[in-house]
Amino acid sequence: MIEGQKASLVGLPPVDPDLYKDTHPITYKNAALAFKGDNLDRYLMGRQFMVLLVVFVINQCGSPLDPTVDVLGLPDGVKLVFLDVGLGMIIFTCILGQLTTQVNASHCMIDFINNYFALFTLYTAMAVE
Repeated sequence: MIEGQKASLVGLPPVDPDLYKDTHPITYKNAALAFKGDNLDRYLMGRQFMVLLVVFVINQCGSPLDPTVDVLGLPDGVKLVFLDVGLGMIIFTCILGQLTTQVNASHCMIDFINNYFALFTLYTAMAVE
């Protein structure tokens, strides 16, 4: 949500809010709050800290507890690169958590943030900043 909401909010300013005011009321609330004053800059700064936190937690959850344990019979070099260094979790996080949401949000900006979780994320990111 964090990455996709950024793509939506950065792409929405040229769109007239009256076009989606009645059909997408939550998107209208998101946009009205984000585009008021310097809230978009505050959101973008707070969002960076939220992304760091989310990526850190995901990498901690996916790291091995005991690096000496045999995992699926993989060679030691593969285990070192993908599990110990964290390259596997980096690829997983980038592809599944960031790129897919950005692509979806860039094609469907108004629909992507038409939910209360997006509004909650906007408030949270602005509070973090």
